[in-house]
Amino acid sequence: MKLRITRHSPAYWRATFDNPPLNLLDPEVAYELRELINQMETSKELRVIVFDSADPDFYIAHVDIIRAGEFPTDVGPTGLRVLPDFLQRLARLPIISIASIRGRARGIGAEFVEGLDIRFGSREKMILGQIEVGSGLIPGSGGSVYLPLLVGRSRALEIIASSEDYDADTAERYGWINRAIPDSELDDFVDRFARRIASFEKKALTEAKRLVNRSSLLPDDARLAAAGETFIRMLTWPETRSRIAKILERGLQKPGDFELRLGHHLGIE
Repeated sequence: MKLRITRHSPAYWRATFDNPPLNLLDPEVAYELRELINQMETSKELRVIVFDSADPDFYIAHVDIIRAGEFPTDVGPTGLRVLPDFLQRLARLPIISIASIRGRARGIGAEFVEGLDIRFGSREKMILGQIEVGSGLIPGSGGSVYLPLLVGRSRALEIIASSEDYDADTAERYGWINRAIPDSELDDFVDRFARRIASFEKKALTEAKRLVNRSSLLPDDARLAAAGETFIRMLTWPETRSRIAKILERGLQKPGDFELRLGHHLGIE
């Protein structure tokens, strides 16, 4: 299993990404996320789930671009492909979802945390980035839809067009995450927060999330589908294939400095 599920109690689950060496989101992780959301939808007691990483350097590095053609192509109940389907179903469940981010969450990793309800990041170790434009692509799993709702149009364009890395303090100031927390305090803070939520009445939490959803601009399924189709179409463009080949040769998807400082390296020809 590349997504380890720990059930602290019927009301509080934790899902840990553990896919060495870079915690890529590959087809197996996608299938495991699909199985997880199916389980969550049948749970009557679950109130809160935390998503974290076993790797202190990589939360979710990015999509496994080499295996892009192996991802499930069938759609879920929302009519969307696997990750947007997961996030949209999760947003509508009467369960609070929390990202505890330590390490790098770029590309589809950033999109994943953007689709959760609440985000906390390590002040010293969290890095977020929408790296797709620098790779000849666009955010295809929700970044172009989720991100403007969190940070506004101008900052979303800054983040997406730059393909740069952003630290936790900047992400907190932009509204990309809820809080930047000292790394030594992150685990205890998130655990206390999740246990607090898990101790509350399910009906009250259900109504609270339902009403907040009604008063918020939730991502639109059709816009998410359009972004995904654009991403897939761009994978066939000669210029995109050429750029991806170049950055793979320079060190993409290999442990080392290129992945650790990916935002920096994408800006260098």
